[in-house]
Amino acid sequence: MIKLHFPEGQNYDCVMCGAGCESLWTIPVEPAVVEKIEAHPLGLRVINENGAAFAKDEAGNYAIYYKDPSDPRCGFLREDKLCSIHAEIGMDEKPLTCQQFPFHLTETPDGVFVGVSYMCTAVRQNSGRPLSAHEDWLRERMAKGIRITTIEADKVPVGEGRFTTWEDYAAFEEEFNRRRAAQGLELTAQQALVLTGQALKESQIQLALSWDRFEMEEMPLGGQVAAMLDGTLFALVKLFLDDTSPERILPLDEAFQKGEDLDFPEFNWKGTWFSLLRFQDKAFGDELEDELDRWADMQMHRKSLLIYRPLLDNLWMLAVIPRLVRCYTAFYAHQAGRAKASHEDYYRALRLSEMYLGTNGQLPSRLTPRFNAFLLEVV
Repeated sequence: MIKLHFPEGQNYDCVMCGAGCESLWTIPVEPAVVEKIEAHPLGLRVINENGAAFAKDEAGNYAIYYKDPSDPRCGFLREDKLCSIHAEIGMDEKPLTCQQFPFHLTETPDGVFVGVSYMCTAVRQNSGRPLSAHEDWLRERMAKGIRITTIEADKVPVGEGRFTTWEDYAAFEEEFNRRRAAQGLELTAQQALVLTGQALKESQIQLALSWDRFEMEEMPLGGQVAAMLDGTLFALVKLFLDDTSPERILPLDEAFQKGEDLDFPEFNWKGTWFSLLRFQDKAFGDELEDELDRWADMQMHRKSLLIYRPLLDNLWMLAVIPRLVRCYTAFYAHQAGRAKASHEDYYRALRLSEMYLGTNGQLPSRLTPRFNAFLLEVV
């Protein structure tokens, strides 16, 4: 029997919030499920209401259909946030991806690592039983064919069509976690980005040995990566504003470049970028930093650095997401007139970041080519 690896300190039991059913993620659906549901009165009702129940791409693959991308909501989600497929046809008739959520399974030469998505409310709140309590249920779903990402022993994707071995990656990850515990995620991620970019330029990739190029607490490339990430944060802050018209964005860009006051009326904020970052540091606090560390622990455990995209691309997201979470957490606190951010502010910011920049998000494929071009030019 294949070994399942469960993380410590992460709990989950469904709180029936429907959060995973209101995203722009592509939710694949098996053809047999499509056929059965579309022939059922429920499916016909959803088609009549929304124009379609499932979308089909050029390759013939089916996915959940979203009637309004600006307000993504599965057509089968009821007003009480429960799934109508589950209620009217049965749990076992839901698409396998829906049955599986929020679990992510990654098979490696060392076994299957079980993780969860922080798009899930219960996961963010760490409520319920330990993940290991779900082992029997997961094994039943594995037998039914739920999605498992497989990492091959001799073909771990690093970037630009280059690969390393699982043994090399595992040693790289071990050192990453050791440094993260000692010097924090931000600096460790920057170091990892640079050494991975350098490894791609060499004839043989040896990620684990590359760590020797950096002493602890050493800022890579004189702060160029940090500056790139700062600029990216400002770009992302603008991207998620309610109004992204040129009339709104151009004055913000000009003020940012001149170091003048930035006006964010939706958050009741007016001040320079640096004053915003100072407020963020005070508002976020140690308790929420511990929560963000729990999120980072999960990304490493479930091998998020290797899922869907190469290592280098996922490292960028690991560096970007915490910055966006801190900033928007502070925004939400200031919006509510509080100097100290609450867990609800943090959960709201994390859900936003996970939706667009997480494993299933749509923005990484747009952002990482630009990031990688910059990195490979400066290393």
